[in-house]
Amino acid sequence: MKTFEIKRHVEYYEADTTGKLTLPMILNWAVLASKKQSDALDVGQATYMGRGLGWVILQYEVEITRRPNINEEITIRTFAAKYNPFFVNRRFAFFDTQGYEIIRVNSIWTMIDIENRRMARLPQDIVDKYQPERVKQVPRIAKPMQITSDDVVEENTYHVRYLDIDANKHVNNSKYFEWMQDVVASDYLTAHEVTYVNLKFENEIRLGHMIQSQIVLKHNFSKHRIMMGDTISAEAEFKWRDASN
Repeated sequence: MKTFEIKRHVEYYEADTTGKLTLPMILNWAVLASKKQSDALDVGQATYMGRGLGWVILQYEVEITRRPNINEEITIRTFAAKYNPFFVNRRFAFFDTQGYEIIRVNSIWTMIDIENRRMARLPQDIVDKYQPERVKQVPRIAKPMQITSDDVVEENTYHVRYLDIDANKHVNNSKYFEWMQDVVASDYLTAHEVTYVNLKFENEIRLGHMIQSQIVLKHNFSKHRIMMGDTISAEAEFKWRDASN
């Protein structure tokens, strides 16, 4: 497995009102690290998109000890751990300047045929560059807790805008975190810190769609769901702690 790392400083526009790196930016930084590794291995966007393919993330599991502050330098290390013909398990770790791991991300990726929007077999020559371990079954991430008919749900409605769409022609992953957090009351966000996120993508959202971001929040645990009509697009569970602790 080839390990790759990048360094980033938290800029003011990447932080929220608490002065800490936002949850969507944590995912953006992780994806950036994977992109930089692909570029360094000469299997970047031009290579796979030239074949009509695109990388897609199916699920994230994020463990947060703390979020870095504005101007703090962070090292992000990543590697592709295990794969089979259709899925790759990629890991990320964020370290502060003292060498402490402050964020850990586990993720499952696949490739899609961009034209027909269907899952595609991973090109062996591309996968080999990362030197992951080949396995029969890529280790799964547990499904997030689901919203049920017995839950009392709060929701907001959003229109999918042009700037929500990325080069793979679908909604950028970080937008799901924005929609999910936006339903949470601002006073709760100020008083609490996210410690864990499990987000699973189910069905693609495209430009012009109307979606509903739904939440069930109980104490230090929340369940989230992104709906497009009657179709579930994504589900997630968040764990929280008191920000003063």
